[in-house]
Amino acid sequence: MIDAVVIVGLALATLAFVAAPLLRRDAAEAERLASAASEAGDLQSRKEMLLTSLKDLEDDYSTNKMDAADYEELKARLSTQAVDVMKRIDELEELRKNPPKGTSLQAVPTPRPESEERQP
Repeated sequence: MIDAVVIVGLALATLAFVAAPLLRRDAAEAERLASAASEAGDLQSRKEMLLTSLKDLEDDYSTNKMDAADYEELKARLSTQAVDVMKRIDELEELRKNPPKGTSLQAVPTPRPESEERQP
């Protein structure tokens, strides 16, 4: 009898410990913050990759490794993607600075460019 009570008590304590974060009022807000921070980091990485690709494209074209038509097509595509990513970064930054009422998006860290993270 006592064993059953102890087992049930431990099961209830474990369930409460596991379920507590899910039942908090701010759990949805915490998820939004984590999602926004993750998206900001992903966008910053994508921006760095696109800018590097554009630089490499310029280098390849200047050394005659590709013809003008291919260069123009790739440059237009990469430039459009880079602009779209930078606009989204700006949107997230604006949301961070001026969050909607009832949210605390100012807690979202502003991602630093990868080039700054590598410097000592």
